Amino acid sequence: MKRIGKFLLAMALAVVAVSCEEPTITPTPGPDNVDPQDPLENCVIPETVKAGGEALVQWDGFKENAQIVLVDADSKEYPMQVKVVTAYGLTFKVPAKTPAGLYQVVLVQESRITLGKITVTAADMPVTGLKVPSGAQQGETVIIEGIGFEEGCSVIAVDQAGQEHALESEVSYLGLSVVIPADLAEGEYALYLIQDEMRWLLAQSFSVYKELVIKQLSRIDYYTEYSGEAMLRMTWEISRETPVTLTVSESVVEGDVVELNAYDQYVQGEDGFFTLVNDGFEASNNMKMSYTRDFEGKVTVADVLRYGKKDTTPFTWTYDQNGFLTDISSSKSLCSFEYADGNMTAFGGRGFEFADPSLVNNPAAPDVIWGYMSLMDITEPFMYVPYFLGWYSKASAQLPTAMIVPSPTATGTDTYPLSYEFDEDGYVVKMSFGGERVEYFF
Repeated sequence: MKRIGKFLLAMALAVVAVSCEEPTITPTPGPDNVDPQDPLENCVIPETVKAGGEALVQWDGFKENAQIVLVDADSKEYPMQVKVVTAYGLTFKVPAKTPAGLYQVVLVQESRITLGKITVTAADMPVTGLKVPSGAQQGETVIIEGIGFEEGCSVIAVDQAGQEHALESEVSYLGLSVVIPADLAEGEYALYLIQDEMRWLLAQSFSVYKELVIKQLSRIDYYTEYSGEAMLRMTWEISRETPVTLTVSESVVEGDVVELNAYDQYVQGEDGFFTLVNDGFEASNNMKMSYTRDFEGKVTVADVLRYGKKDTTPFTWTYDQNGFLTDISSSKSLCSFEYADGNMTAFGGRGFEFADPSLVNNPAAPDVIWGYMSLMDITEPFMYVPYFLGWYSKASAQLPTAMIVPSPTATGTDTYPLSYEFDEDGYVVKMSFGGERVEYFF
C-alpha cells in the first residue's frame, strides 16, 4: 500500500509541474501584425494636363482645406487653384502661365505629402471660333468674335515701333467689344489678348484708319448727245449736318459754265425717314425710306414707301458668313451680289474683274463699285443711302481692273478696262473707263 501511495503522489507532482510551465501561445492574426498598406496606393493622378486646364486627382484622403502645389525639378513651387474637394477626389486648375514640364504633385493639409507626378503641356489659345476684323476707324467700336473671353481680360495694340496701347474692352455675348481710341495714330498694329496673366496674339496685322466721309460723287462725260465741249455730269452730294441731306443732280457742263438740269433731294426727318422733298427727275420709286441696323451698324432692313403705295415695303438685306451683302429683296430679289476671294464680282447685271493683285483697296475707302452704281440708277436710291453714310457691307479687298456690261445691241457683253488716280494717302479720287470717269470727294 505504501508503494502505491508513493506512486500516486509522484504522478500528482508531475502533473503540477507540467501545468506550471510557461504556456506556449499562438498569436491571433490582427491589424498590428499585417504589413502596413501604402495610404497613396489608391491615389490616381492624370499623366498630363494643359496649362490653363483642370486636373482631377482621385483619392479619399483629401480634406476641405486641401491645397495643391506643383514643384519642378529646381524645387520651384507653383500654387494651383483648388476648384472642388469631395470624398472621392480633388480638382485643381493649372494657371495658364505655368511653364510646360514635369512636376511633383504635392498635397498641403496637416502636412506635405507628395502624391505623384504630372506633366504640364503648353497652354492653348483660350478663345475658340475667333474672328478679328481686319481694321477699324479711329473712335470706332469693333466686335472680336469668339468663345472663351473671361471677365477682366484686356486687349493691347502694339505699333510697329513696339509701343503698347491699351484698348478699352468689355466681354459681350458675341465675344469681346473693343474701342479703338479716337487719338490712336493711323497705321498697322498687332493685337494681343491679356488673359490668365498670359499674352495671346489675336491679329498680326490690324489697320487703324481715319473716318472717311463721302461728300460728293460725280459721273462725268457719260452722255454724248451734246455737241462741242458740252457734257453731262451726274452728282450725288451728301451733307451729314442736321438734318442729313442727300441730293442727286444732273448738270450740263460746257467749259466753265454749269447749268443745272434737274435734281432730287432727300432730307432725314426726326422720325428717321429720308423723305423726297424735291422730285426734279420724276423718276424715283422711293418717296420715303428708313433703315434698321445691327450692332455693327450694317443695314438689315430698309422700309421704303414706293411710288403709288400707301404703306412702306420692307426690303431685307442678306449677308454671307464673311459679312458681304449678297441680296436685297422683298417678296423677290431686287438686286443680288456675288464675290470671289473677298472681291465683288457681280453687282446686279454688271460684272467686275480683278486681275491685278497690286491694286489693293485702301481699307478705309468705300467700295468704288458702289460709288459707280449709285450714279447709274437714280430710280432706287434707297439702295445707296447706306453707302453714302457708311452703313454698307464690307468693301472689296482690291480694286477692279475691268467692268463687264451688257452690250447695247443685246448681243453679248462689252468689257471696259478701269484705271485710277489716287491722292497722297492712297485713296481713289478718279476711276476712268470708256471715255467716262467717276470722281470721289471725301
